[in-house]
Amino acid sequence: MNSAFQFSVDNEGIAHIVFNLPGEKVNKLSIPILEELEKLLDNAAQNKEIKALAISSAKPEIFIAGADLHAFEPIFKDPSSGGSMIETGHRVFNKLENLPFPSIALINGACLGGGLELALTCSYRVVSDHPKTQLGLPEVTLGIIPGWGGTQRLPRRIGLLEGLPMLLSGKPVKAAKAYKIKLADAIIPAEFFDVKAKAFIKQIITEQGRQQISNRRKFGGLSHWLLESNPLGRSFIYHQARKDVLKRTKGHYPAPLIALDLVKETYTLPLQQGLTKEIETFKNNLPTGFLNAKNLIALFFINEALKKDTGVPSNIKPQKIESAGVVGAGTMGSGIAWLFSYRDIPIRMKDIDWNAVGKGFGSANAIYTKMVKEKKLKPNEASLKFHHISGTIDYSGFKNLDYIVEAAVESLELKHKIIRELENIIKPNTIIASNTSSLKIADIGAVMLHPERLVGMHFFNPANRMPLVEVIASDKTSPEAIATAVEISRKLGKTPIVVKDCPGFLVNRILIASLNETMRMYEESGEAQKLESMMLDFGMPMSPFILADEVGNDISYKVGKVFEQAYGNRMAMPKILEILYQNQLFGKKSGKGFYLYDGDKKKGFNPQVEQLRASIVPNTKSLSETEMRDRAILSMVNEAARCLEENIVADPAHLDMAMIMGTGFPPFHGGLLRYADSLGINYIVDQLKNFQHQYGERFTPCQRLIEMQNSHKTFF
Repeated sequence: MNSAFQFSVDNEGIAHIVFNLPGEKVNKLSIPILEELEKLLDNAAQNKEIKALAISSAKPEIFIAGADLHAFEPIFKDPSSGGSMIETGHRVFNKLENLPFPSIALINGACLGGGLELALTCSYRVVSDHPKTQLGLPEVTLGIIPGWGGTQRLPRRIGLLEGLPMLLSGKPVKAAKAYKIKLADAIIPAEFFDVKAKAFIKQIITEQGRQQISNRRKFGGLSHWLLESNPLGRSFIYHQARKDVLKRTKGHYPAPLIALDLVKETYTLPLQQGLTKEIETFKNNLPTGFLNAKNLIALFFINEALKKDTGVPSNIKPQKIESAGVVGAGTMGSGIAWLFSYRDIPIRMKDIDWNAVGKGFGSANAIYTKMVKEKKLKPNEASLKFHHISGTIDYSGFKNLDYIVEAAVESLELKHKIIRELENIIKPNTIIASNTSSLKIADIGAVMLHPERLVGMHFFNPANRMPLVEVIASDKTSPEAIATAVEISRKLGKTPIVVKDCPGFLVNRILIASLNETMRMYEESGEAQKLESMMLDFGMPMSPFILADEVGNDISYKVGKVFEQAYGNRMAMPKILEILYQNQLFGKKSGKGFYLYDGDKKKGFNPQVEQLRASIVPNTKSLSETEMRDRAILSMVNEAARCLEENIVADPAHLDMAMIMGTGFPPFHGGLLRYADSLGINYIVDQLKNFQHQYGERFTPCQRLIEMQNSHKTFF
C-alpha cells in the first residue's frame, strides 16, 4: 500500500503529518491507516527537536470523512471481530494525546466521525471558515456510537449542553459554531488558512499563547453552574436529552440511548476509565444494541452509489442549464421555483393570473423568511436568491429558457394545452420536464412534435424538503434529456432515481397499494386509532389519515381514479375516499377531512367520517395488529415486486431508497425489500395467499414472488 501520510519537520521544529489517502477522493480511517499513523507518532515522540505537530489534509474540502465503513461489514457478520478495530483506534489516539509536545488539527473541510475523534485527541483544533468545513459525530445515524473516544472527549471538551445534542443527533456544526462552543480554538479565513495556521502554531508553542487559549476554554456562566456543575443539574440534562431522543426516534434507534447512558455513567470519571468503558460498551452492543446498523450502513452505500448513477450510458452528456421556467405557481410550482432560485439558477414562474403568481412569490418568500429566522441564510443572501425568481401571466421570457418544468394540476387535457403552447415558442433544444405524479409521460407527450425532449421529473411535496426526484423516461425520451434531468436534480440538492414510465411511476404506485388497503381496513373495522398506532409503531413518519388530509382527499380521489383505470381491481378506490370527496371533506385545506382543523392545528378525528364509514359497513370486525401490518406492508411488497418484474426500476436497492426518501419508509428496516427479506419469502407468499382467499384477487402474489419462493431466492 502506498503511504497515506507525508511526514516532515520544518526548520522551526514543527512536524507536519499530511493525510492524503491514495486513490480516494476523501480521507478515511481503517486499521491499516491507523497502524501507519501509529508508526509516525512513535517516531515523532522520540524526536527531541520537534516542538509541535500539525495534522492536516491534502484533500480539497476534506479533513477526514470518518472511518471506512466497509471495515464494519465483517464486524456485523462476526461481532467478536469488532474489538480489534475499536482497540486499535483507542491505542493510536491515546499515543497522539500523550505526545511530549502539543498537537494541532488543521481542519479545512469536513471533519466527521473518526476524523473528529482524532481532532479531539489533538491538543488544539483550528478550523477554516470554508462553507464545507463541518465537525460532527454522525455515528448514531448509522446505528452505532462513536467508538474511538468521541463519547468521552466531546462532552468533556464542550460540556453536556452542547456536546449531547451533537452526540445524540449526529448533526454536524459549521466552523463558526464550532468556534463559538469552544470545539475549535481558532477560526481562520479559508483564503489565508495556511499562513494564519502557521501563526497559530507559533502562538501555542509559547507559554503565553497556551495560556490565552486555556483561559478561553474555561466554562462559565449561570447555566453551566446550575446544570453541569452539580449532580441535580446533570440529572435534569440527561432526563431532557432522553425525552428528546425518544420523541425523535420513537425508540426505533437504540444507538443514541446507548450513547446517552454511557455519557451519564462516565462523565465524572477520569478520562481513561471513561475510554475503557466506551470500548466495553461498543463491543458489548455489537450483537444486539447495534442490530439496525447493518441496514443503515447498507443504505449509506446505496445513497453514495446513487450520487454517481446517471441512468444513461457514460458517453451521454447533460445539456448545460443556465436558466429555467416553471408553469404553475401553486404549491409544487412555487416550491420548484424556490429550489432553482436557492441554487442561483434564474427561473421564470408562469400562471394564469397575477393573483396566482403573487401567491407563488409569497410561498417562495416564506421559505426564505424561515431560513433567515433559523439563521441558515443572512437577510441579504436570502434577498439575492429570491430575486432569481421572476413572474409572468403569459410566456414572455420563456423563448430562450434552457429547461422548463410543467407543474400544473393532474389534468391530461390541461397538460396537453401547456405542452402545445410551449413547443410553439421555446428553443429547439429546450427540455420540458413534467412534474406529474400519476399520468404517463408518454400520454402527456402524445401531442408533441418532439416528444424526445419531454422527461418526467416528479418532485415530492414539499419540494423544498423532500430529498427524492423520480426521473421518468418514456420510450421516446432522449438519453440527453434523462441525463440533464438527473444532473439538474443533483444541482437542486436532490437524489434522482431514474424509473420507467407507467401510471404513478414507482413510489406512488407502491404507496397507493398500502394506503388503499389501510382505508379498506378502516371501512371494515372502524379502528382508525388502532390503524394509526400500528403504522407509527412500525416506524412510518405519519398516520395514513393525516397524510390523506395533507395531500387533499380531492386530489387523492382524482389520482385514485387514474390508478383504478390503469391497474384495475387491485387498485380499486376504497369507498370511504369516494364518499369523502362527494361530501367535500377535502382535508386540511377545507378544515375537514378525516380530522377536523382550526387553521394548521389538528383538533380531533371527524365524527362525520365515522358516520359515513358506518353507512358503508355497518357491522364492523376487529382486526389484529399483525393482520393490519401485513395487509398494509405486504400490499406494498407485492406491488414492488411487480415493479421489478416490469423493470420499472432494475435494482431492488434503488427501489428501497426511493421508498425511504419518497415516503419516509423507516430506514432502520433497511428499506421495503430488505424488510421483506427479513420476513422470508415463504411467509410473504403464504400470507398473501391467505389474504387472497379472504379478501380477493388484489392480494394475488405476483409472478416474481412465486418464482422467488420456488427457487428459494431473496431480493438481496
